[in-house]
Amino acid sequence: MTEEVTYPLPTVHLNGTGKKMLLEGNLKILGAINDLKEAINDCVFHGRDYYVQDNDPAMDAFNDDNAFSRAYNERQKHLQGIADMERYFINHVEHLIEQ
Repeated sequence: MTEEVTYPLPTVHLNGTGKKMLLEGNLKILGAINDLKEAINDCVFHGRDYYVQDNDPAMDAFNDDNAFSRAYNERQKHLQGIADMERYFINHVEHLIEQ
C-alpha cells in the first residue's frame, strides 16, 4: 500500500474467515465497482440535456452556476465517492495479499 490507511484491515487467523474467501469477496466487489464505472462512462452526460433548465440559456451558458455545471459537480461528487470506495477495497486486497 502506498498510502497510510487510517481504518482497521482484516487479519487472517485460524478462527476467522479464510484468506481465500476474504480475497474472493473483496475482488468480487472490485469487479462490481469496475462494472459500475463502465456503466457510468457509457451513460450519456451532455450539457445540451440541461440548458433548458436555465433562466436565460444563452447567457447562463457562460456562467459557472448553470444547470449543467451544477449537474456536473454533483456527478463528480458521486464519482469521487466511488473512487474512494474502490481505494478502500483495493487496500483490503493488498493487505490480504501481504499476509
